[in-house]
Amino acid sequence: MTSRFFSSFSRFTAVVLLLCLAGSVLAYPKPAPVPYRWELDFQPGDLRLYLDRASGDTYWYFTYKVINLTGRDQIWTPTIVLFTDHGHILKSGRGVPSRVTNDLMALMGNQFLERQNEIIGEIRQGKEYAKEGLVVWPADDVTVNEISLFVAGISGETARVINPQTGEEYILRKTLQQNYLVRGDALSRGSLPAELVDSRWILR
Repeated sequence: MTSRFFSSFSRFTAVVLLLCLAGSVLAYPKPAPVPYRWELDFQPGDLRLYLDRASGDTYWYFTYKVINLTGRDQIWTPTIVLFTDHGHILKSGRGVPSRVTNDLMALMGNQFLERQNEIIGEIRQGKEYAKEGLVVWPADDVTVNEISLFVAGISGETARVINPQTGEEYILRKTLQQNYLVRGDALSRGSLPAELVDSRWILR
């Protein structure tokens, strides 16, 4: 069963990469094996499902900590996209009522946790200036089994590629890809975190 899953997940990841190229035929580069540009220390938390009992709607939510050890102050402007095996591509924050975010903030009980719109800005150097963030997406379809998160803004590494068909130039950014498995029925799992099965750097 494990081998069948990883075979399925490899196909899923391949589809993700194709979608990331938006149909362009490009030679897909890889990140440098050793970072040569600034890179923040990004520490992902869990990906969980939340049921809003007031409306009956469901939401995926994700927490993280980011630390600046680059030697200079940086600007933290993360882009975190959720992709499901049903083809849904969701940008963080869209379609999420502020009331739901407030309820999740209260549920977390973390005084240092910031909302996804509040956390944007300067991140100073040192562990004492670490930022902790909450990211939320609407979960209109809870029958999904495989989810990927793409986190951009962690690194300054980029690559330029040319579409050989159109001559158009694209700038790809070093992005963290986190792949998750949701075993069984997501609703019946309650707040149990999705299982992280793979984490890798890509250029997207």
